[in-house]
Amino acid sequence: MTDPWNAAWEEANASVPPDVLLYLTLELQHPEFVDDEDAPLAIRCVTDVYDDVDLTIEDGAVMNGGETVTFRAIPFSADMPEVAEKRVPECAITVDNVARELIPHLEAAVEAQADLICIYREYRSDDVSEPCFGPVQFVMRNVEVTGTRVRGMAGIDDLSNSKFPRRVYAVDAFAALQP
Repeated sequence: MTDPWNAAWEEANASVPPDVLLYLTLELQHPEFVDDEDAPLAIRCVTDVYDDVDLTIEDGAVMNGGETVTFRAIPFSADMPEVAEKRVPECAITVDNVARELIPHLEAAVEAQADLICIYREYRSDDVSEPCFGPVQFVMRNVEVTGTRVRGMAGIDDLSNSKFPRRVYAVDAFAALQP
């Protein structure tokens, strides 16, 4: 398998105009993440900023699709996924300073047998109406909490059983398919 983190990727990532910010976001979802009224809740983080940022979630998202939501200024980092034959790529994700936002929810999540879903998106400050990259969904496993830091291994849930191609070609969306 070829390495996707090549010079072309680096050039495209570096070609954002200097007056445009790139917002890197992470959304964490779990069935036990609920608000005070037991409604589903997503923990949304944006890194490398000082203030919270309002961004629009893409249409069709499981939570808040098409809505503008607030991403909290919570630093996170991720290692580049390892690219190797016969292995599903995984990377370590670290979320810092989450004592107030995430720790209470993680304590409840430990009791439930469900996956912690991570959704990565990138936005440009000149157009926050939809992500410019993503959403890319991962499942986080082996989660460790130390102080105010959460670290886990993120990978694609079940790549071998994923539907390919993902797009469904139906007559209502592609009229030329009709005989």
